[in-house]
Amino acid sequence: MKLKSRLSLVFTVLFAVLLIFVLTSIYLIVKRDWRNNFLKQLEDRAYTVGHNYLAQDNFTKLEFDQVLKKLPRTLPKETIRIYNLNFQPVFIKDSSTTWNRKTLQKVVKNKIIYYQQGDIYVVGIYYVDNSGDYIVMAEAQNKLGEKSLKELRETMIYCFLIAILITVLLGHWFSGVSLRPIDRINKYMNKIQAKSLNTRIPVKRKRDEIGILTQSINNLLERLQESFDSQQAFVSHASHELKTPITSLIGNTEIALGKTRTPEDYQDILKGVLRDSLHMNNIISDLLTFDQLDHRNYPLEAVSLETFIWKVTDYSSKTIPDLKFNINIQNPEYFQETYINANSNLLELALTNIISNAHKFSGKEILILISIEDTFVQFSITDYGIGINAEELDKITMPFYRSANAYGIKGFGLGLSLCAKIIKLHQGNLKFLSKINEGTTVTVEVPVI
Repeated sequence: MKLKSRLSLVFTVLFAVLLIFVLTSIYLIVKRDWRNNFLKQLEDRAYTVGHNYLAQDNFTKLEFDQVLKKLPRTLPKETIRIYNLNFQPVFIKDSSTTWNRKTLQKVVKNKIIYYQQGDIYVVGIYYVDNSGDYIVMAEAQNKLGEKSLKELRETMIYCFLIAILITVLLGHWFSGVSLRPIDRINKYMNKIQAKSLNTRIPVKRKRDEIGILTQSINNLLERLQESFDSQQAFVSHASHELKTPITSLIGNTEIALGKTRTPEDYQDILKGVLRDSLHMNNIISDLLTFDQLDHRNYPLEAVSLETFIWKVTDYSSKTIPDLKFNINIQNPEYFQETYINANSNLLELALTNIISNAHKFSGKEILILISIEDTFVQFSITDYGIGINAEELDKITMPFYRSANAYGIKGFGLGLSLCAKIIKLHQGNLKFLSKINEGTTVTVEVPVI
């Protein structure tokens, strides 16, 4: 079932339930009022008959004439009997007792009773007179009330059916009008292809739900476009980076096979083949790590800050023999007792990459500043090297991107991309501050426990 039909159906059902409740309430109230009014009329008839037969001496002639005028006004199928306290009929002869002893006893006890048997209404009153106490029983059929209630029921049924028909039509129209913006969104979405991801859906009303939905779709399209462009750039750069060592491998192999050479020449060629193979291996390893960060689950756990820092500096010292650095811990009193929420191996890879870059692009001593705050630990690695253009700072974490002044330096532009993904995985922050020919400061913030 389409959403338009579903909304129309739900709207109709809700309205029908509400209308049934209202009409039923009105009908029950009217029925109760008709019943009470008729019982009151029947009670008046019982008193009128009682006055006629029992209270003539208690009225003036004018008052009794009024009673006599009321006496002929009978109700439909009216039956009235008067009983003494021995439950025998008096004044009005009756071959048999219309009401049983139990009912008459109930009148004596409660002084007045009302009840209904089918379409017959009954009233019993305990009549006190100076000549003695009596029981007056009256019954009649409420033909006028039943007829009016029947007409009311029929009118309500017709009105209900007409109202439901109108509601169905209005609900269908209203749901169509309400969903028209979604139809418009669907038409735009059907036109968007891989080559037209830059298309955006116009937002007419920014504050309503449809406007918010449209803006969310536009944001999704923007992220898809960025991802698609990034993927295309990634494939292009990866192909370019791999093509260079492969071309070198092919060239060295062709040279080796071109003619017979001396052992020393073969060793030089094999060294070149090994160098290019290691270069390709490093690229492929970084590519695999880069891809796994998006598809694998890396658990975070409590890691001692002190143990982690010494592990990072020891590894960096071993892998970069001429590395010189200076560590400055701003609040050393918290250093040993602080724990960070991290995956030790991944965060170590990120920081060692940053330290390696700092050394590679400066060749001078670097400064490692550690600041322990209430909710995070801040690592700042500062070098005094070539620096980065301000226009390029927001691009240096893109895969294979290299700043214009770094092309002569060894590397293939994946280190900072890996760092950015790792820091994001740790729900941390990665910041850059740089000036050309003055140096660069890379700041990493990770949460503490």
